[in-house]
Amino acid sequence: MIKDLILNNNYMEWLNKFTEKYNSFDDVYFIHNNKLKDEDLIFIERLKELFVELNKYAVKNNLIDKNIFNYVLNYKDKNYYISFNGECFSCDVVDNTKDIPIIDYKKFKKLYEKNMQDNFSKLDKRVYDTLKSTDLDKINYNLNSIKGPTLVSGVGGSNVVSEFASKVLTEKNKIITRNTEPRDFKYINTNLYKNVLACSYSGNNYGVELAFLNNLKHYLLASKENKGKDIINLTYNNNDKEKSFISLGATLIPCSVLLNYYLGKNLNHNILDLLEEYKYNFNTDCDAYEIFTGIDTSTASNYLESTMVESGIGILIIHDKYAYCHGRSTLSTKKNNIAIYLKHKLNTTELDELLLQELPKYYKDVIVLDSCSSNILGEYNLLIQSMYLTKYIAEQKEKDLSGVDYSPIVKKLYYFKGDL
Repeated sequence: MIKDLILNNNYMEWLNKFTEKYNSFDDVYFIHNNKLKDEDLIFIERLKELFVELNKYAVKNNLIDKNIFNYVLNYKDKNYYISFNGECFSCDVVDNTKDIPIIDYKKFKKLYEKNMQDNFSKLDKRVYDTLKSTDLDKINYNLNSIKGPTLVSGVGGSNVVSEFASKVLTEKNKIITRNTEPRDFKYINTNLYKNVLACSYSGNNYGVELAFLNNLKHYLLASKENKGKDIINLTYNNNDKEKSFISLGATLIPCSVLLNYYLGKNLNHNILDLLEEYKYNFNTDCDAYEIFTGIDTSTASNYLESTMVESGIGILIIHDKYAYCHGRSTLSTKKNNIAIYLKHKLNTTELDELLLQELPKYYKDVIVLDSCSSNILGEYNLLIQSMYLTKYIAEQKEKDLSGVDYSPIVKKLYYFKGDL
């Protein structure tokens, strides 16, 4: 595919060498040149594909307001004039761009570096590779050593991990836990706790620093070791790095490591069996999505809230199921909303039955995510269902969760390290 040739620079390297010899060419005349190598003929035929991708890029980035027939692509200080005259596609090396906007190859290439479809297709392999290459016995030993009241912390996608971790520790270690945002540490009484488990993909961000500014025992669940003083590292291997704005693997992989601890030894196959793709089919046009959840399904609802807000694919309102009974139902009569209902198949309550009976009368659609179990395993299953739900919504809106057109303010806020 041309996208692969763009990612590895192979097409542009060929184009550079070929135009050094011929300076210009077109796909009609040159394709019948018997003196050319097979590789040259194949790459000449793909000039049309490159043209199509340049057209998509120009439209996406508002360089043009409609399809045009000429583009200038800059690569290693050379301008490649790529055009279509109605009969053939051609390429010339030019100095004068004829007032046509120049497309920078590095920026053009970034369009393919982040791809949601690719990252979803690699999810199961990335989880499998991590579980097989990580010293899970060491991580499990350290997790088992956490005794007494414990704060668990994470931000963004890692807050989904910390929510799941707090539940695993409560169920497995039989201790009191509280999931916290990094800013919370400035405002809560940490003296009431004995430990803090920070969850972070990099293991070395400002959120981790904030979580460890206390006299508690410090644990870190991350893909990289933090060599800070008195930190007990629970480091998992993640050799296939994910390039994505919404970190799918960086969320699911540590949750899988935690689930391994919860399930015990030799049960990795149970985790892998859960990594199936979920399909959806509904009209996503609506004013907002209303999530029906509770503490028993909060890992999935945290993921939905974080992902849909960060990617901009939908406006979200989160309801505690019982709180919805006390006035929160008004919104559904004023807006054209879709309900997303999270539940455990083996623990359907009378309230679940009532809400699922009544909600279709007031919502455009009711999407039910029903887990395979009612315990930690069920929460993990709901998380996976939620991931594929956001994939479906993103696809319907022609968005890419891996390559989000984020707000310019991100560049100012993401690396903030001041007073909170």
